[in-house]
Amino acid sequence: MKSFRRIVLGKVLSSFVTLLIVIVLNFILFRMMPGDPLKFMVPSNPGIPEEYLQGLIDKYGLHEPLSKQFIIYFKGVWVLDFGDSFGHPNTLAMDLVLDYMVWTLLLVGIASIFMIVIGMLIGIVAAWKRGSLFDTGSLAFSLFFYAMPTFWLAMMMVMLFSKTWNILPGSRALELGETFSWTFYSIIDVMEHLVLPVTTLVLVYIATFSLLIRGALSDVMTEDYINTARAKGLPERAVLKDHAVPNAMLPMIALIALTIAYIVGGAFMVEWVFGYPGVGWLTIDAVMHQDWAVLQAAFFLIAVAVIIANFLADVAMVYLDPRVVLG
Repeated sequence: MKSFRRIVLGKVLSSFVTLLIVIVLNFILFRMMPGDPLKFMVPSNPGIPEEYLQGLIDKYGLHEPLSKQFIIYFKGVWVLDFGDSFGHPNTLAMDLVLDYMVWTLLLVGIASIFMIVIGMLIGIVAAWKRGSLFDTGSLAFSLFFYAMPTFWLAMMMVMLFSKTWNILPGSRALELGETFSWTFYSIIDVMEHLVLPVTTLVLVYIATFSLLIRGALSDVMTEDYINTARAKGLPERAVLKDHAVPNAMLPMIALIALTIAYIVGGAFMVEWVFGYPGVGWLTIDAVMHQDWAVLQAAFFLIAVAVIIANFLADVAMVYLDPRVVLG
């Protein structure tokens, strides 16, 4: 138990150090961007008074040296205050990101569930029947979608199912002019708009996940205890269910955490192509308008989510198998 606590404490400390590095990079990278972000506010919002712009400059020390700006930024990070959005006056950047994050969590959450369930089934059956027609077919399927750019598949989905055949909506999260409410019509509307972006993410990342599951389980299937179980006369299903899959679950836990992190990254392109109002769409729009505050808030939130996911995966691996020693 002491060893487990020591490992968890070590992971907490390393995660905190990683967070500090993220905070510093989050400040430096956006200050390296060319141009003055405040200049983008004037043409897009011509009614903004000079007093408001000057207030932003004074509040966040935009006229001060970088060292002073960093101190103001560093203090604000701990209370999740990244300042007002430059592109959305009088709106806190973190509030804006959290509003859009709800839609991203819905998209990524549904895609992750389908990816994990279907990917595990394909990977397990392919490893169990290695060399069979199913294994060959699933391998070809996985490699095909693994090599396919996410944005290209998303555009093909829009062109075929929305523009050509007009089967499913290909943009936004709701019909134009509609706002979400907890009614049957509104929920169905959201689900219809999720079909294409979710399918795009699942097809791309199920390929990676099933290949990794197949590889992990294939390694386990060659172990001596698997041969011993077979020599005892156990049915193949029992060997797979009681011996192979449980011992292959450890690497699967880490794979699930990492793959979900990859899905969040892939969701950026999918949201932009489908015009889906998530953090990915907001981030790309903020890049185009040099909205530092929104970019910093979005990247900080995503980085924290990935750090927490990796921390939980590492702790789960140590808890399930005390023999695991993490660096």
